[in-house]
Amino acid sequence: MKRIFANIGILLAFGAAGPTMLPAQDAGLILHSESRVVLVDAVAVDKKGKFVRDLTQKDFRIWEDGKEQKIGAFSLESSGVSPERPSKHYIALFFDTSNADQAGQMAARQEAIRFVEGFASADRYMAVINYNVNGGLRVTQNFTTDRDQLKRALSALPASSNSVATPSAAAAAAATRGGRGGVSGPAPPVDTFAYRDMLGAFRALIGSLGNVRGRKAVIFFGGGIAFSNEIASDVTATISAGNKANVAVYTVGSGAESGTAGIVNGGIIAQAGRNPRAAPDFSGPSGSADQSLSGSLAEGTGGIAFQTTTGLAASLGKVAQEQDEYYLLAYTPAIDSAEGSCHELRVKVDRGDLDVRARKSYCTSKPADLLSGKPAGQALEARAAGAAPGNIAASMQLPWFYSGPNVARVNLAMEIIPSAMKLQKDKGKLHGEFDLAGIAYKPDGSPAARISDTVKLDFNTQQEADTFLKTPYHYENQFEIAPGQYSFRMAFSSGAQGFGKTEMPLKIDPWDGKTLSLSGLALSRDAHPATDLAAGLDVSLLEGMRPLVARGTEVVPAGTNRFRSGEKVFLYVEVYEPMLTGADSGSLPQIGLRTRILDRATGQPRADSEGQVPANFMSAGNPVVPIASVLPIANLPAGAYILEVGVARQSGIPVVRTAEFDIN
Repeated sequence: MKRIFANIGILLAFGAAGPTMLPAQDAGLILHSESRVVLVDAVAVDKKGKFVRDLTQKDFRIWEDGKEQKIGAFSLESSGVSPERPSKHYIALFFDTSNADQAGQMAARQEAIRFVEGFASADRYMAVINYNVNGGLRVTQNFTTDRDQLKRALSALPASSNSVATPSAAAAAAATRGGRGGVSGPAPPVDTFAYRDMLGAFRALIGSLGNVRGRKAVIFFGGGIAFSNEIASDVTATISAGNKANVAVYTVGSGAESGTAGIVNGGIIAQAGRNPRAAPDFSGPSGSADQSLSGSLAEGTGGIAFQTTTGLAASLGKVAQEQDEYYLLAYTPAIDSAEGSCHELRVKVDRGDLDVRARKSYCTSKPADLLSGKPAGQALEARAAGAAPGNIAASMQLPWFYSGPNVARVNLAMEIIPSAMKLQKDKGKLHGEFDLAGIAYKPDGSPAARISDTVKLDFNTQQEADTFLKTPYHYENQFEIAPGQYSFRMAFSSGAQGFGKTEMPLKIDPWDGKTLSLSGLALSRDAHPATDLAAGLDVSLLEGMRPLVARGTEVVPAGTNRFRSGEKVFLYVEVYEPMLTGADSGSLPQIGLRTRILDRATGQPRADSEGQVPANFMSAGNPVVPIASVLPIANLPAGAYILEVGVARQSGIPVVRTAEFDIN
C-alpha cells in the first residue's frame, strides 16, 4: 500500500514559508500580509560567545539564493523580554550508541545528567532518544519537564551496541588522506551503511519535530565519525531536514574528528584549511576527510559542534540560552517560488565584532487549498456536483479529533484504485498526476471547509508503473472545521478521462474544552513504532500534519471500513480530560473506558470490554490522552458491525462515539 502525507499546515512558525498572518502573542511581531513570508531565527554572539541583546533591524542583512532581501519585521525572542507572553522550548538529547566507545558514552551521559539538573525548567521540554544498530531508534523519554524522569532515562541508556567492524575516526580519516601526513596503504573498511542507517533514523527524528511551534534543538551525542564522500548525500539530506523543521543541531563528539584543528569561539569546531563559518563543502576528491560530519550538521543548521565532553554540561548551557534568546527576522521573497522548492539563506550582522548563526536554507510549504481559484479546482468542483459517477473507484474515511474548544481536525484518508490513471513520458520517466478537491457542505448547501491538492508521481520503468496501477493508493490530508453536521464530498481526476468521487456524512459534536470528551474513531490495518517526539505534547503546541501516535505507536488511518476476516485491525482514539491540565503524575484522574462491537443488523453485542483508561497513556499537564489498541475481531465471522467506544468519569454521563465497519 502506498501512502502520501499532504501537509496542509501553515509552517511559518518553523521558519518555512506559507500564507498567514502571525498573531503577536505567538511570535512577538505582526505580519500584515497574505503573501509568502519567510521567518528566520538568528543567534548573535560576541567573541566570547555571549548572546548580544541590543541589535536592531538595521543591524541585520539577509540573502535568499544570493539576492539580498528587505527585512519586513523583526523581534527579539527572549524569555525575559515579555513575561506576560510565556514561551516553551524544546531540546532533544540524541545518543548514537553504535558509533561511540563505552568510556566516551559514560562521560557524555554523566554530563547530560548534569545538564538536565542545571537547566531543566517548567518551560523547557526535554526528551531522550537512543539509536543503536540492533534496536534502531527508540524514544527513551518523550518530551517532559520532569527532571527526575529525564535523569532516569539517561541512566537507563544501554551501553555501546557497536557490533560492526568500523575503524576509529582517526584511522578512517588517515586512510582517506591517501598517504598524506606519512600515512599510506589501503583504506580500512568503513561500514558506511551503518552510518547511513543512523543518519536516516536521525532525519526521521528531526522530521517529527516539524509540526512543533518555534525553534527546536537536538543535541547529537556520538562518537567521532569521519566524513567521507560515501555519506555526503546523507549528510546533506540530514541538514536539509533540520532546516525544513527549524531544528538546530548541536553535536558532541568523543574525540578528535577528521581534519579538526581544535575549538574556537566557545566550542565551534575550526576545520583545517577552511573558514569554520563557511557552508559545508561536500565537493572535492575522496580526501574530504578535512570535513567533519558533526561540524557539518551543526554549521548547516545553525548549531554548535562541541568536540569534547570535558566540562560539557556548562557548555551545553549555551544551547539552553540560545533557545531562550534569539532574533526573529521576517521577509517577503521578491520572487514567488514553486511549492516545495528550497532556497539558500545567508544572514549577516553589520558589526565586525559579532558572529551570527542561522540555518542555511528553507523550503516552501504546500497551502491547504492548492487549487483554489484555479481552473483545475473549479472543474473538479463542478464534476463533483454533477451526476456522472466517474471511472476511478475510491473509498474514504473521516475520523476527527479536537484541536481546541469547538475546533476539530479531520483526518481524511482515502484508498484510490489508480487503474484509470494516465501516465505520460516526461524526461525519461513515466509521469502521472492526481488533482483532488474536497468540500464539506452544511445542511443548507453552503460550503464550510475546502481542501485541494495535487499529487505528482514518477516511475522509472513500466514495471514500476504497472505495479502501482494494480495497488490501492493511500492518500491522507487534514483540515479543520467547526463542530456541526456536514456532507463531505471528495472529487479527484487524472487527465481528461480519469475521474472519480466519493461522499460521506461528517458529524462532529460541540465541545467547550471544560468537560470530558472523546474524538471520532480511526480504524487502521497499519500500526508501527513511531519516532514522533511531538506526540507527547499538548495539541495546542502543534501545527501542520499530525500523525496519530499513542505511546510510541503510530496508527495509519485506513481509507476504507472493509477488512478481511482474520486481519489485525487497530483503533486510535483520543480522550480529552481537562482535569489532567492541573494534575501531577501522582494524582491522575480515573476515566472509565468501554468498548463494544455490535452486530449492525440485530444490535446484539459480539464483544464487550470495560475498564479504565490506563494511567500510562496519560501525561500530567496534557489534557489529550491518545489511545491505540487492537480490536478483538479475530473470531468474528464475515458481516456488518458497529464499533462503540465510551468514556465516563466516576460520576457522569458517558460520552460515546461509533463507527461502522465490515468484515469480508
